[in-house]
Order: sequence, then C-alpha cells, then structure tokens
Amino acid sequence: MIVDFRTILGTSNKRRLALLEQLYYRRDGWSSDQLLSELNCSLPILLNDIELINGENPNFQIIKTKGLYRLIVDKTVSLGNLYANILNTCPEFQIIEELLYEECENITALAKKLYLSSSNTQRYLKKIEKVLTQAGMELCYRPLRIEGNEAEIRNFYYRFYSERQSAFESTLPKLPTKHYYIIEQYVQDFVEANQIHEKYIFKKRVIYNMYISFWRIKSGHDYPEDELRTEGLIMPLGVSYKRLKQAVRDGVNLELTPMMLRDTLWLTYSDSIVFSIPHREIAMTDNPKYQKLFMEHYELVEEFNQMLGHRLTKQARIDLTTVLCNDFYFCNPEGKYIGLLWRNRTSFLKEVSRVYRRGVEKIRDLVERFVDKYQMFQDEDYIRNYIYLLVTTEVKSLDWLASQDHLLKVLLLSDLTPTEETFLTRQIQVSVYGNFSIHHFEKLVGGSLQLQEELKKYDCLITTGSAEGLPKDYPVVVIDPFLTVQSTRWIQEMVSELAEKRSLVSVVE
Repeated sequence: MIVDFRTILGTSNKRRLALLEQLYYRRDGWSSDQLLSELNCSLPILLNDIELINGENPNFQIIKTKGLYRLIVDKTVSLGNLYANILNTCPEFQIIEELLYEECENITALAKKLYLSSSNTQRYLKKIEKVLTQAGMELCYRPLRIEGNEAEIRNFYYRFYSERQSAFESTLPKLPTKHYYIIEQYVQDFVEANQIHEKYIFKKRVIYNMYISFWRIKSGHDYPEDELRTEGLIMPLGVSYKRLKQAVRDGVNLELTPMMLRDTLWLTYSDSIVFSIPHREIAMTDNPKYQKLFMEHYELVEEFNQMLGHRLTKQARIDLTTVLCNDFYFCNPEGKYIGLLWRNRTSFLKEVSRVYRRGVEKIRDLVERFVDKYQMFQDEDYIRNYIYLLVTTEVKSLDWLASQDHLLKVLLLSDLTPTEETFLTRQIQVSVYGNFSIHHFEKLVGGSLQLQEELKKYDCLITTGSAEGLPKDYPVVVIDPFLTVQSTRWIQEMVSELAEKRSLVSVVE
C-alpha cells in the first residue's frame, strides 16, 4: 500500500485531519455515532476536537444541525489550504524541510533552529526515518540529510512544496521573489526553444525542481550524469542564462555551468517528463528504457481503446501513452506509491465510483491484468493512479463504456404537467450515468393488474406516486416532483445494479 507520510503526525493531529476530511467529502453530514465509528474515539474526544478545530481554523467550521455534524468551508479556500497549513506548522514536516538544506550538523542544532526540545526532535526524527525507509530513502546524520534515489528524493520535495502552496505565490522559502522571476524567465526560454507545450503546471514543476536541485547539488547530491541526455535538447545560453548564473551565485553560492543546469533540468534531460513531440521522437530513438516503457504502455492504451469501442485516434493513443510514461518513468516498478497529505486522485476516484462504478471496475480489471503481465507497479495506489490517468485524460471514456451496456428502458410515471415531466426527464438524463431511455406513461392505469402487465415492457420504474401494489422485486424509485441529491443517488444505484445484472446474464448466455 501507499507509503503514507501522514503517519509521522501525532495521533490527535491525524484524527482531526480525518474528521475534517470525512465532513468535507460528505456535505450532507455525519451523526455522532457514525463519526465515533469512523474515527475510533470517544464522544468527549470528538467534542474536544471540534472545539479545537473551530477555534484554530476560522475557514473550517464544524456545526451541528438536526443531529448531524456538517462542515462549513469559507468559499475562498479548499481542503488544500488545510493541508498547506499542516505542512507549514507541524514540526514533523518542518524537520523534513530542513533535511533538504542540510544546514544542521546534529539533532541539537536542528532542535535549536526549530525551537524544539532535543528529546522531541529525536522522537520526530525516528518517525520520519521509519517512513523514509519504507519509501526507499535513507535518513543520515552529520549533517542531517536524506539520501537514496535522486529522482525520487527531488520529486518528493516537489510534492512537499506543491502541497504546501496555499495561494498562487511561490512557497519556496529561500528563493527571493526577484530570483523566482529570473528562474521563471529561463524556464520560459527553455520551453520556447524546445517547442514544449505551454502548460502552467509543467513550467511550475520545472521551477520548483530547479530550486530543489540547486540545494541538492550544493550538498553534493548530483543527478546521475549517465542518465541525462547530452543531445536533442536546446539549452538557452543568452541573457536569461546570464541572469540565472548571477542569481545562483547570490542565492546558493554556486558557479552555474551548462552541466549543472542540465542537472537541475533533470526532469526533461532524463526523459522523465516528455512534453513535446520532438522530445518524444528523440526519446523513442535513443533511450531504450523509454522505448520499453512506451511500448508496454501503448499496449495498455490499445486495449483501453478497444474497450471503448475504438474511439481514440492514433494521435490520441500516442498522447495518452505519453501521459502514462510521464507519471511512471522515474518510479521504482517494484516500489511503493509515496503520498504526503493530499489524496486528490484517490478521493476523485471514490466520488466517481459512486456514479460510474461499472466503468471504473472495467478499467480496474484492465489495469490489473496489465501490471500483472509485466510485473510492475502492482501496488494498489499505482493501480488507482493508472485508473485516474485513463479516466481523466480521455474525459468521455466512462460515457463510451456505458453506451456499450444493454439499453435499459425506464418508465416514468407521474402526475406532472407535460412541461414539468419533460424537464424532470432531462434532469435525470443529465444527472444519472448509464445507457437508458426514459419513456412516459400516457395510458390510464386501469388498476394494478393492468399496470403490472405494462411494467413487463420496461426494466424499472421512476414515479412521483407510490410503489404500493407493485411486485416486491420490481425495481422502482419513488421521487418528489423534482430531482434531489438523494433521489438522484437512488436512481443511479438502480440503473447501475440493473446494468450489472444484465451484463452477468449476457456473460452466462
């Protein structure tokens, strides 16, 4: 499973974070008993946690109405702001940041710098060391530092600083604004010179990784030179380079050279991130590791395309394969997925699965066969990552999968006016996922026996009336004259269950 850096937090902090997440992702609320069960704590502890959260986090307020606890979040913030605050204020994560700069020779020096006791600092380091070991990294002493696979260490710190960012401004503490803009300009020149797609997230990632890399290089942790390409990419050496050279001299006391710059741009020069057509072409020409990974993942994409009914163009298949390679290239195929606090991809799939369960399960089966065949990235969190990338890169994929299911005939029986019924029908079609058609009941009922005969023509019933008199095993959802969150969920569950049953019958036949 995931190498979880949440485990370095204290028990109380982990529980309060879990409480906020539970309430954040379920806005209709939780009862006391449900929360006590989920958090495995007593009522006095829960009430104390709520009081502390409300007192310390004005943007996140927990209220109780009609027996349910709900979270009220200020419209200017998101859950990411909560994670950023934890990474900024918790001593465990403050220590992790200090390990990047390697400015503390021993525990005493680290404790003094962070205004901690030596005993607490030592206790925090032991927890950090345990999780780093699980992640394949090593905590070393004199000076205090992290060693291991350089790509994974640098990417770990990129995720750390990215999750710590709570606004648009940079959260790189030892980088003056002036120097940030100098790096930004150089990255822009690099992007333009190499015909790299203009994407904010890519440029931000390069800026953050350059900053992290300069500090790693300063402490003697170079990226393996034999893994960095020397040909095929253009390195701008004009005005922006000269300004960057001066900034590096002033900021980290290093004399910048083209070789060092290549080291800081390791994401591109190692082919870990391929963000342009020319780069992909040269990587496929002279990088055996990239070729192998690309061809294996292209096979996965081809099977995915077949599952979708051959909807993807060849260029779309190549682009999707590139996305997969970018996410997995520098990861250890036999390693564990590393996570800090943010679980956006897991949370996304959890929510999507509530609606698109069958589609997600089909993709999961495909991914599990793939990772088993090549014996790589078999960790559950890597599998979820594959599913996330396939679903989000091709946004219509789940709808295409649903269109291949047996067409369900849904009968809508209501006493609404024609215009109201048409509007309700449209709401259901937009809000509910699946392959179904809605039919309106236009005849007089003529008693329950005649209605039951009519229902045999359909797979299920949605009605604003009553389910009394219907066969107990007949699928039916009773709703209000308008669609609510609850009724949408009931209809979705009915449609998904019927589609699954139809699929099983088809397999047997």
